[in-house]
Amino acid sequence: MRLVPSDRSHIPFLAQNMRAADVVESAADGWLPAEALGRALNSSLWALTAMVDDEPHAMLGVASINMLAGKGSPWMLGTERIYDHARIMLRKAPAILGEMHRTFPVLENRVSVDNARARRFLRRIGFEFHGEPIMVGGIAFVHFRKGASDSV
Repeated sequence: MRLVPSDRSHIPFLAQNMRAADVVESAADGWLPAEALGRALNSSLWALTAMVDDEPHAMLGVASINMLAGKGSPWMLGTERIYDHARIMLRKAPAILGEMHRTFPVLENRVSVDNARARRFLRRIGFEFHGEPIMVGGIAFVHFRKGASDSV
């Protein structure tokens, strides 16, 4: 697995092969997989694609929530195959998060309560879960956060 700068050419393969949990989360926001990937890529300061055997299997990045407050929104959408490379992703996570934290001292987003794999991964790379679940598009989500401030 190698990380490369993301571009729009990665979207079709990822959209056609997106993990069911990521499809559900995208649909809760009213987006089809390709729309979710395109919106995330367009709103991000930077994004990377995890390539496996020269195929894109995950796209991740960080978008601004509030530049003045130093809050960013990390995101990742991918295929089931990316979890075959979870150890590599765990090893790369500190450098990726470090780069995100260079711009945003606080990183926060939400994840489906039912997305156990993503929640486990987030916990392992240092995110904490806060608050009661909220409903978005009929799906329960929980807020996650990592960084210098716990103020909302």
